[in-house]
Amino acid sequence: MLTPWPTGLLPEDSEGTVSTPWGPVRVMSGSVEGLLAAQDGRWGASIEGADVEAMHADRHGRWYRAEHEGAAYDVLMCTFGTGRALSSLAQQADRAEALRATNRIQLPVGGCTVDGHDLLFIWPHASALGINDVDLLEQFRVAGTVLGALEPWSTPPVERRWNDAMATVEQRLGTSTLWRAPHDRATVGLPDLQLSFHSLVEGEEGPRFRPLPRTVDEALTDVVGRRPGLAHAMALEGEAVEAGRATEAGGPEAWFKAWSEGAPAAWSNPRARSTYRGGLWIWRYANVMRWRGRALAWDDHELQAATKSWLEDVDRLQARLGVLRMWRSLLWLGAAGLAAAWYAHALGSLTQTASVALAGASVAIAAVGWVRYRVAEPGPF
Repeated sequence: MLTPWPTGLLPEDSEGTVSTPWGPVRVMSGSVEGLLAAQDGRWGASIEGADVEAMHADRHGRWYRAEHEGAAYDVLMCTFGTGRALSSLAQQADRAEALRATNRIQLPVGGCTVDGHDLLFIWPHASALGINDVDLLEQFRVAGTVLGALEPWSTPPVERRWNDAMATVEQRLGTSTLWRAPHDRATVGLPDLQLSFHSLVEGEEGPRFRPLPRTVDEALTDVVGRRPGLAHAMALEGEAVEAGRATEAGGPEAWFKAWSEGAPAAWSNPRARSTYRGGLWIWRYANVMRWRGRALAWDDHELQAATKSWLEDVDRLQARLGVLRMWRSLLWLGAAGLAAAWYAHALGSLTQTASVALAGASVAIAAVGWVRYRVAEPGPF
């Protein structure tokens, strides 16, 4: 069972730790039967001796169906080492329990790690669902609820870290775009979790998200770490648009509203959504950069063209924001005019009438600049 290979990143005969233009990559090895029987690095449920049947392969690795003591399991053996974020989350009892309490997520129940990387995952068997098989509004609302369950473990915004990570991605992908954002204080970081409409499975109360590890390209080009809820919302929005459902169920604005109903209210307040502070657009940008990495690593020429076109729009948006910041600078000009009017009057350099006129003109200039800056802000949709 051959797995898809990122030929744009490393040769197909690569073994061990391989150097790539984007950083080192660990190519994992082993047999599924051997890993199920392994003692070192094993955690959670044990299904040693299970009857295993190969099912299919994808960018994550090889998938198997396992039968053990009358129960069925889905097993993933990863092709590349991308850290151990998922197994760590599944083994943190408080966070895992909070997620399971939503009844809309299926965490792995066992697995195996090798040299700091997740190599094997075990889930109770569940039938897969496609993105076109689900109610988008409901799933966005569920995603907000699932992420909201992690709010007790959120951390303040790490603006510098997010911006530095973005700079690294831009450098690795060789893009001409450059975007840094101040972010709102409500844009908190969340424990590392990968939600996707492409890994939904059936559940008793409706479709459930099955978090998967990052693919090799995502590990090297994603803005990794404690991403905020907005980043997850925009990643899901991108998947829905990519699947051709952009005009369904009210489109992105309605999807985001549904997501906001499930997530904590502060995450979607006006300042958090403001484009001047990054808002939704900075995380759309981060998501497209992730797609750009996928396109280059897996030699997807159609996706390369699509991401290039989107990034050209980013240049135009950046230019517009630059012009609007010039309007905001009129605030400083107005403040300087007010100070000059006060000092000129105090020193007797201007008559009272002239000082009042200068002050009035300064206030008018500042007001025009501020109103123009606020009214012309690019909306989130």
